[in-house]
Amino acid sequence: MGGRCSTAAARDPSQDEPLLDAGNTLVAAELDMRVVAVADRVIDLGLGAGDAGGAVVAAGTPAYVADKGVGASAGDLAAALQAATNATPM
Repeated sequence: MGGRCSTAAARDPSQDEPLLDAGNTLVAAELDMRVVAVADRVIDLGLGAGDAGGAVVAAGTPAYVADKGVGASAGDLAAALQAATNATPM
């Protein structure tokens, strides 16, 4: 198993590119839906703590998870996907 995962709250996502280019899998706990929207795959975990939390409520592409609409993040993810679609390239 190669690679590393940065866990700093203010990490620079551009640091991920060399890891991905080298063929590594990057797993990150991310709350910024702009970052989640460009991920290859998303696993949405249910809210709550202890026995009430951590259940997988949706998994798949960002569009699939947003469309499922079952996780607390689905609406925010759908908005981030829409914003990315409407963004004007520089």
